[in-house]
Amino acid sequence: MALFPKPAETQHVGLFFLNKRLIRIFIGVAAFLFIVFALLWRRRDEEALKLLPAPSINETEGYYPYATFSDYYPVSINPANKTTEDLCATFPKHLLSLVQPVLKMGHGEDRTKLEAQLDSVSACFHPDDLLIFSDLDERIREYTAIDVLADLPAGYFDRETNPDIGNYLLQKELERNGTLDKDKEATKKVNGWIIDRYKFLPQIERAWLLKPDRPFYFFYETDTYVVWDNVFRFLSTFDPDTPVYMGSPSPGRLDRDRDIKTWFANGGPGFALSRAAVKALIQRDTSTYGQYSGPSITEEWLPLLQHECCGDSVVGWTLWNKGVALQGYWPMFNPHPLHGIPFSDRYWCQPMITLHKTSPTDMVDVWKWEFGQRKFQRPLLYSDYWQFHRPGTSGFLENWDNGDWDSSKLGPEEGIDSFEKCKEACKREDNCLQWNWRGRDEMKCVLGRSFRYGEARKPEQKEEKWIDFNSGWFEDRINQWRKERPCDVVEWVGPSIKRVF
Repeated sequence: MALFPKPAETQHVGLFFLNKRLIRIFIGVAAFLFIVFALLWRRRDEEALKLLPAPSINETEGYYPYATFSDYYPVSINPANKTTEDLCATFPKHLLSLVQPVLKMGHGEDRTKLEAQLDSVSACFHPDDLLIFSDLDERIREYTAIDVLADLPAGYFDRETNPDIGNYLLQKELERNGTLDKDKEATKKVNGWIIDRYKFLPQIERAWLLKPDRPFYFFYETDTYVVWDNVFRFLSTFDPDTPVYMGSPSPGRLDRDRDIKTWFANGGPGFALSRAAVKALIQRDTSTYGQYSGPSITEEWLPLLQHECCGDSVVGWTLWNKGVALQGYWPMFNPHPLHGIPFSDRYWCQPMITLHKTSPTDMVDVWKWEFGQRKFQRPLLYSDYWQFHRPGTSGFLENWDNGDWDSSKLGPEEGIDSFEKCKEACKREDNCLQWNWRGRDEMKCVLGRSFRYGEARKPEQKEEKWIDFNSGWFEDRINQWRKERPCDVVEWVGPSIKRVF
């Protein structure tokens, strides 16, 4: 035992080593706490993202201003003089491991729509990437369209109990004897619309069979315009192992047991299913030996399909009965065509995911245009798509219909009997941005608080009345309106079945 204190030099050396030891302990504890905090923070963010589909916000007005990023590389490219191959070289194909695209078509539909689809929205998919389901096996360019009706249960092919199937059987017969499309009169007898509704449920089953366990499946049609960059951004915020069924909401069947009106996703604007939702839909009971003991979804719901107007309605009802309710995401899934979008405060700063009934020309042109518009940290918004047609910069157009969305209708009883007087009526209303005069026998003035591009529309006869269409916009008001709405915040909307177009 030391009876005397250490020399001063020895004390200083001991304190030095003691201080170094304390410093190391402090640094170690700080690093440990930092790692724990970072993991907890990351987990909190991940949990927050998983909770996004079910927000506790005002259902009709709420939105999320969360950040998203584009995986296109380069994000933006001038499309002028670029080939499809040049444009598709920027497409983030690695994200097809997240989202499986599924295109539904029919052999008898307008081929200009299909050609435009393959030249635009679906142009960047390799044949192995894209599933195409139809009512006939056929080769389309380098793609194979799969007859998704061929393997339907036997009950579907009984003409007496299911007369609709006669259209499909006639088409198959014409194909076998080599007269399909050649014998125009016989081919016209095939009603593709009637058999279209039978494809919806089988396409989900077949998509899972051919591309199993994909996080998300995205179903769309030949006239659906899809903004893939926004799809990837949006779906990456969801948990695929939570049942998610999303699209543009349409009213469906009444659940009489619970007295609840159900909703389904309109097939035209497209819809998405998480793998958990697909599993819930196609799950079947099995016996002790692993054999199926229960019917497939197509077998189970044949009676409903025979009496329901639309296959997308049946999809919504079957999912509802499996415990998966629709999450409505209008206007991100939009049933309007591009030229028919009514630009207004309702969704000016909200992202666009899909459009419906897009004309073949617009489909290709806007797809190419989109490549020059993308931004890394901001999705494409409705305000961006205004730049494509630039509605409101024409002044006025004859034989043109800019529509009557968000409108008030004035008639001759208020002294409005001409295009000019309709314009003056709009001018007197501070919030009027466009007007539409329907002359000749109808004599109707339609004032708009929103503005649309519209479409050419020649004079037409309706119930023995002739109507012509002339449209006008106040460009200065629209420019001021746009200036006051810079979209500094991106409004990713929450799910709603009350917010419908």
